[in-house]
Amino acid sequence: MQSKPRVAKVLFVSTMDGYPWGGSEELWSRTAIRLQQMEQTVAALVYQWPSCPAPVTDLRGAGAKVAFRPRRRSTPGRLIERCIQSFKPSSIDSKSLSWLRRESPDLVVISQGGPWDGIPWMSACRELGLRYCPIIQSNNENWWATDDRLDVIRSALSSAVQVFFVSHANRRLLEAQCGMRLEHAEVIHNPWQVDATCEVKWPADNGLTRIACVGRLNPQAKGQDLLLQVLAMPKWRQRPVHLNLYGSGPCERALKYLQQMLELRHVTFAGHVSDIRSIWAENHALILPSRFEGLPLVIVEAMLCGRPVITTDVAGNADYIRDGITGFVAEAPTRHFVDTALERAWSKRAEWETFGANARQDALELLPADPVGRFAERLMCLAK
Repeated sequence: MQSKPRVAKVLFVSTMDGYPWGGSEELWSRTAIRLQQMEQTVAALVYQWPSCPAPVTDLRGAGAKVAFRPRRRSTPGRLIERCIQSFKPSSIDSKSLSWLRRESPDLVVISQGGPWDGIPWMSACRELGLRYCPIIQSNNENWWATDDRLDVIRSALSSAVQVFFVSHANRRLLEAQCGMRLEHAEVIHNPWQVDATCEVKWPADNGLTRIACVGRLNPQAKGQDLLLQVLAMPKWRQRPVHLNLYGSGPCERALKYLQQMLELRHVTFAGHVSDIRSIWAENHALILPSRFEGLPLVIVEAMLCGRPVITTDVAGNADYIRDGITGFVAEAPTRHFVDTALERAWSKRAEWETFGANARQDALELLPADPVGRFAERLMCLAK
């Protein structure tokens, strides 16, 4: 009689607490659901928000075991935790440590925004002798670890069974920041949220070129302020170009005040739009002047919808863009270089539809058809 295949127990830990949900959490959550559908044992630990994000509800509906931890502890809770830590120190709080020990998984997947968010969880897994792998979604040249933390960070990363990144550039940056080669590093893909089976019809221009900047309204990362300052230049004020800013975020009011100060009338704050294809039915190109990134899904989605991309050469932004063929790459996130890239794009705007078709073809050829399935299979191998 043939024996049943072994069932693995995989835990997912989300360390991102800035917002209830973001695109960088789609990979782990959708992979968790896929593993559950493959009849594996799945559990997840996420931050508790006033309203539970829909993907977490979907995860529970798929049969996964989901636990919550508070973003901020009460004063009594902090005092109790301080007492526990004084007797039995740990890199994470005592309840989370108990959860890890109780679940006793085959693999812990730690999903983190920046490079250091998951280090305490990696250290805790080491303490308990658990196999673990982090997913590092972004990095920044300003995020260097201080010497007092460096040994812990190096140990945590070197003891992982695999270290996952979403761009080669961020892997190279982290290796420089830690002064060590990560031979067990691997680049994976986040899943996109757009139907890629057919392109989006090229929009009429009616004498007006519409460009879209899609992303969280957070200039520290996305650089929308640079774009507004570029469009305030006299030459851009005189041209028939309109910028649509899609998204919400912590700096929306600040950006609107900047728009008012610069007296920009050809800029619209369009808010959050869940139907990605509807964005590209109205706009001719994506512009994303990021200061730091992973590999933005908005770039992949714009390419799949047949739109050229104008972006900065940071992290994975330019990984799939052929400059002058599928888009235009600014050398650095500064007003001068963003203006230069946008000027080059403007000079070839008659060819944008062709650039968009090239971009779609490149995306279809270069991207995996099922990034979630590929990652699920990879985790199954690591859990054995």
